[in-house]
Amino acid sequence: MKKNTIFFIFVLILYIASMTLLLFFSKKIHENRPLTKFNIIIDPISKYHFVNEGTIKNILFHKTEKIEKKIGQLCILKMEKKLNNYHFIKKSEVFLSVDGTLNIEVLQKEPILRIKNGNKEYYLTKDAEDLELSPFYSLNVILAKGYFSKEEKKCLANLIKFILTDELLRNQIISIKKNNINEFILIPKVGNHNIILGNIKDFKNKLNKLKAFYKQYLNKIDIDQYKNIDLQYKDQVVAKKR
Repeated sequence: MKKNTIFFIFVLILYIASMTLLLFFSKKIHENRPLTKFNIIIDPISKYHFVNEGTIKNILFHKTEKIEKKIGQLCILKMEKKLNNYHFIKKSEVFLSVDGTLNIEVLQKEPILRIKNGNKEYYLTKDAEDLELSPFYSLNVILAKGYFSKEEKKCLANLIKFILTDELLRNQIISIKKNNINEFILIPKVGNHNIILGNIKDFKNKLNKLKAFYKQYLNKIDIDQYKNIDLQYKDQVVAKKR
């Protein structure tokens, strides 16, 4: 009985040692395999083109034509950090598949507004974050002119998101400006008039009044005869002729 126990322990130790050596050599073989397979997912890819596969490979490997890296040389945490430091990337995830494929998933930042303040121009994202312009790609978004505080940028981001969800407003509002008395003014595509929004915080009720005004009068009157459409008054729209 004692001999059987000793034999069993010996076989178990031999098995564990063999499996350890096998795993060690398998790991070494895996780490020495050249990196040849990529699976790059960029979201959202259909609307924004600030980041592409070439951009990602260039960030990680400094060149895109031929990547001479072995799997064992890769540091996933460093790769994610490099990608997350790129100004157009909001978040990234990098991981290796069992077959040696390097999977890279990237979430882009989403610019919804372009701001021009003097000679300075930049985008504002849907999260109200400043984002520098790209030298390679220009996005066709609403333009806002003036200096805007951090709080005003948050309101602007919400305003633009509201406009983009409405077909009439999305096709009509092309720019925004702030005058010297801190009134927000919308510039329409159709009609040579200003839409006076006033305080930006209560924009939803004001824009709903504008929508009702347009639906009732836009096809019935000569909209070009008006200089201003003022939304600042409660429960009414004041249209001022030239």
